[in-house]
Amino acid sequence: MNVEFEEGLFLVAASRFHGERTPQAIVHLLRGRKNNQVIADAALFGTSMLYGVMQGISADEVRNRLNTLIERGWIEVHPGVKEGVCCSMVGKEELRKRERTFHYEACLNAITSVHEKVRAVRFWKKLSLFVQTASYLAEGETLFYPVIEQRELQQEVKRVLLDNPDRRMLVSQVKQEIARWMEERNDEERQLILRRLSGKARAGLTYRQLADTLHTAEGAVTMHIIRLAAEQLVCMESSSYPLLMKLADKRAGEAGLTRTAQQTRSLLNKGYSFEQVVHRRGLKPGTIEDHLVEIAIADPDFDIQRFVSYKKIKRIQAVMREKGLKKISEIRREVGDEYSFLEIRLASVRALQGGGRL
Repeated sequence: MNVEFEEGLFLVAASRFHGERTPQAIVHLLRGRKNNQVIADAALFGTSMLYGVMQGISADEVRNRLNTLIERGWIEVHPGVKEGVCCSMVGKEELRKRERTFHYEACLNAITSVHEKVRAVRFWKKLSLFVQTASYLAEGETLFYPVIEQRELQQEVKRVLLDNPDRRMLVSQVKQEIARWMEERNDEERQLILRRLSGKARAGLTYRQLADTLHTAEGAVTMHIIRLAAEQLVCMESSSYPLLMKLADKRAGEAGLTRTAQQTRSLLNKGYSFEQVVHRRGLKPGTIEDHLVEIAIADPDFDIQRFVSYKKIKRIQAVMREKGLKKISEIRREVGDEYSFLEIRLASVRALQGGGRL
């Protein structure tokens, strides 16, 4: 990974956490730890795009790289009951330099949650496989190495193909929809998408090759392709993109939810109360609360008023806005003990999503 780009990832995380999370929280975020609190924090601080970007690197090595920036004075650790990590003045200047090159903010702003990132990644993978497969089938060839090997995604693409038996018309339609998408993008963004896609006549560039071509970092290429996929999902309508819409997971779907959270959601959808879900699942109330927060993050239309009143939601969100608070414990000290941690967590999630039902 490009060193300057990588340093920027740490600096972005420290800047966003702004003393409200520990250094270890950065390690968990970048390695993509499968934990409800890490996923919730990613949404709370607007860092979901960074989730798992260093998943192939050991926790010790990620921590060593973070410590290097701390020793360099770019990242500061404030002592307390829990250490708080933030960007120093020097670190902020270094981040500004990297922002001009890699444009982290655009990527961070495109993804509201880890689940939205999963959805964007799945859409891009299915689109890549769909374009490649349709191209080969239109030429009468059925034997090729698929660009995506995930069996589940292959089956989903196959279903779309079976719904459209005229292969040449299918290729024509997907070309039209991608061309329509490209009309809204600048030249570099068009290159990212079009030069990455593979077909019968031409293999797409690897992320490394794209990075070399565009004089940027491989990680930046990956992040910006996810950004473009996420932005397309937000604005895409079936009237203009009927084919691409078939490749998109529903926003309120279960893509990205842990299996145990899916089981909890299934019971909630059947009308079971919180207490009934706890009893039927045989889990601790705190575990089911974690599931509720995870579901609320994944689905902005999930009705949290089943668990927290409208009045409390508005009060919690007002305190967050007026006091600039994000720590759940600090918000609770401000609003009072009559507000449960679950109520504050759910209201906090909605405060940062900027949409959906309360």
